[in-house]
Amino acid sequence: MAAFRRAIELGASFIETDLQLTRDAKLVAIHDVTLERTTNGRGTVRDYTLAELRQLDAGSWFSLEFAGEKIPTLDEIFELAREADVVFFLELKADVLWGVEHTLVHALRQSGEAARTMVLSFHDRILANVHRLDPTLMTGFLFDKSLDNAIHLALRAGARQVAPRADLVSPELVQAAHKEDLRVVTWAVNEPDHMRALIATGVDGIMTDYPDRLRDVLESS
Repeated sequence: MAAFRRAIELGASFIETDLQLTRDAKLVAIHDVTLERTTNGRGTVRDYTLAELRQLDAGSWFSLEFAGEKIPTLDEIFELAREADVVFFLELKADVLWGVEHTLVHALRQSGEAARTMVLSFHDRILANVHRLDPTLMTGFLFDKSLDNAIHLALRAGARQVAPRADLVSPELVQAAHKEDLRVVTWAVNEPDHMRALIATGVDGIMTDYPDRLRDVLESS
């Protein structure tokens, strides 16, 4: 949560995070399927209940300043989205437990935060499942390798965005996506010159680890 709040302070209006499912079918914000890299726990996220995961320290790995940070819950994310009026991009991976799409869609319906949420995945099957459960939800198709059929896969899954890795973006891809009424949001962009080059192609959004850099680029353009 400290990282999300810092992003907002630096000018971010959209925040991306990965979701994993706990043993008791609760969604939490953590990138890895395992705990070792970013917490003092061991093993896989799905082997623990939410209560057990909330006992872990998820901040000391980054800096002792953040010792005691907890793995965020989806409810905390929704609360911050309302408080700060930001949109969350929530990524679902293929290696999470079966039924994660149902869990997320149900949570979005219960929270009333669907309008402030974009569901992302590298797997068109997951996006298609989300779309089938609730066609009103906004989804985006991530891809990190050259795909001639990326736009087709996104459309077939009911996605409203394509999200290529930055080196895969071209003016032709952006134009083709826009022709199908798809937004283009790219990622892993941290250098100002790279941001400017991507903006010139017509992308609709850029994900970066340095939102203040992107803000400065936008303000100076």
